[in-house]
Amino acid sequence: MRFATLLAALLSFTAVAASADPVNWSAAAEHDVIEVLSTDPDGALRESKVIIAALDGRGYVRTNDSRWFQNLVRGPNGAVRFGDAEYPVHAAVVLDPALRARVDAVFGERYPFFSWFSRLFGRNGGVNCLELTAREP
Repeated sequence: MRFATLLAALLSFTAVAASADPVNWSAAAEHDVIEVLSTDPDGALRESKVIIAALDGRGYVRTNDSRWFQNLVRGPNGAVRFGDAEYPVHAAVVLDPALRARVDAVFGERYPFFSWFSRLFGRNGGVNCLELTAREP
């Protein structure tokens, strides 16, 4: 009986652990909060709850100089989790001012309070922006 329970647990973990499907960023953006998974310098998994915006078939997240941001700059392969699935992603810092303005506009429409609040902290709201794209597990 223990073997069957262990096998069932492993199979259910595998089904949720990583999906080879492309990320549906519009579906991700329908969630108020998703989780970004990154790896700390000591190898520990960091799970961070964030808000997300979808634009042109990609996902965008913003943060200050948080630990998970530093993790993804150091090692850009991470994952996102929303709904019942986890998706491997590659993160890249958004440097293009035109793209950054478009992403900021999406965040401003979706999260007006957060956008107003972040503008109090300087240029670009004092916020870093990452573009997330799907990658193979």
